[in-house]
Amino acid sequence: MTHTATAESSFETKTWQTDAVPETPVRELSFPGTHHAAMVADEPDSPEYYDCQTRDVYTQLSDGIRFLDVRVESQGDGAGTVFYGHHADETGQSLDETVFPKIAQYLSEVDDAGASELILLKLSHFYDSGAFSDDAFEADDWEALSTLLTDTFGAYAFDLGAASGTDALLDATLSEFDGPKIAIFYRTLTEHDDPVSLPDFTAPWADWVVSSYPDTATPGDVLANGVRNDHTETDRLGETQWIIRAPTDLYSGAQQTNAMLPLYEQVVSVALELNPNLIRVDYYETSDIVPICRRLSVAGLDGTSDTPPISEGIYSVHSVETGNVIEVSGGDITDGASAVEADWTVSDHQRFSIQPTDDGTYRLDAVHSDKVLDVENEGTEDAVDIIQWPWTGNANQRWYAVSVGDDRYAFINKHSGHVLDGEQPGVNVHQWHWEGDPNQQWTLQSR
Repeated sequence: MTHTATAESSFETKTWQTDAVPETPVRELSFPGTHHAAMVADEPDSPEYYDCQTRDVYTQLSDGIRFLDVRVESQGDGAGTVFYGHHADETGQSLDETVFPKIAQYLSEVDDAGASELILLKLSHFYDSGAFSDDAFEADDWEALSTLLTDTFGAYAFDLGAASGTDALLDATLSEFDGPKIAIFYRTLTEHDDPVSLPDFTAPWADWVVSSYPDTATPGDVLANGVRNDHTETDRLGETQWIIRAPTDLYSGAQQTNAMLPLYEQVVSVALELNPNLIRVDYYETSDIVPICRRLSVAGLDGTSDTPPISEGIYSVHSVETGNVIEVSGGDITDGASAVEADWTVSDHQRFSIQPTDDGTYRLDAVHSDKVLDVENEGTEDAVDIIQWPWTGNANQRWYAVSVGDDRYAFINKHSGHVLDGEQPGVNVHQWHWEGDPNQQWTLQSR
C-alpha cells in the first residue's frame, strides 16, 4: 500500500534535526536520502526508470529528507554554460533554475525560523552533453559549476576544505552551527572527473563517506546488503543504498524495498556494527524513511537496544500461516538433515533452544541434536533450504529476530539477509526475500 512519508509523522519534518537531536554528534545521526533527487516526475513513469522521485527538492527537504544525490549534466559553453540533473541518457530538472534555488529557499526559511538543519549534497557523474564534447567536463564547465555553487550556497556551506579532518564534521553537533548548513561532496568516477576548479568548501566524497553499492536485482538483495554492510570505520560516515535496480519496474520495486525498511531499523537497533548514517531511497513518499532515520538518530547510532527481542529459552516455532511448527525431519540427528514444517507432536526435534550471540543475533539449537538451523552451503538466493549443522559461528547460522507485531517475529539470516520462510507440512523450510506474508512470520511457544 502506498503511503506518504509525512502523513503519519507526529513531528515537524521541516526542522526535525533541530527539534530532536541538536546535541547529538553528526557521526551518530542517520540522514534520510533520495536517490537521483533531481530526476522528478509528477507521476511515476514506470516501467521506465529514469525518474526516481515525484516531489521536488524543496518538498523533499521540507518532508525531512537530509541527503540529496544529484548527477550533474552540463549544457552550453563559456558564459552560456547551464546545468541539469541526469540519469543515464535522460535529462532532469535544471540545477541553475530549479534544484539549487529550491535548496537555497529551504535553507533560508529554516534560517529565518532559527533552526540548524544539516543537508548533505552529493554531486557525481559529471557529464558534458555539448555537441562538440567528448562527454567529459572541461575547464569552463568546472568554473561555471564552481561559480554556481558559491553564489547559491556560499553563505550556508560547511567548509569541508578548511576542516583539519573528518572529525571536524563528525564530532560536531547541530547546536554548534550558526543556522542551517549544507555540506557538499563530489564523487569522481574516472580521471576526467577530476575537478579543474570547485569551491574550497567542497570535498571528495570518498574521503568522508564509505558507500555500499549492492547487487539490487531483487528486494531481498537490498535487505541482504543492509544486514551484511558492516560499517566499523570511525573516521567516515556510512552509506546504505536502499534502491532497486532496473529493469525491475522502479515504482513497484521501490515500494517492495521500502516495505523492508522497518525490518532493517530493528536489525540496526540490536546490531552495533551496522551504521546507516545515510540511507537513500527511490520514491521516498512510499516509505517511512524520515521517521525511521529520526528514531535511529534519537537512539544514537553508537548505541544498542537494552531489551533483546526474545528471552533465552526453549521454544517451539510456529508458522503464522499454517500453525505448524518447525522440526528437524523425522528426528534425524545427522549433519545436513532438513528443517520442515509439521504438526506439533511434543517431540524434542520440534523444540529449539534460542540463544543470543555476541552480535545481536540468535542461534536456534535443535534440542534433540544440539545442532543449529543453518542456511545450506551459505546460500544467498531465494529457496535455499534450512538444515541443521554443528555450530561454527558463521553468519549463515546467525539470525536476527525482528518483532513484526502481535507477538510475531521474522528471522533474518545475517549472511544472506533473507528470512525464514515456510509453506506447508513436510516441505523444507527455506529462506526467501522479505515479502511480509504470514508464511514468513513466526510465533514462539515456551516449552
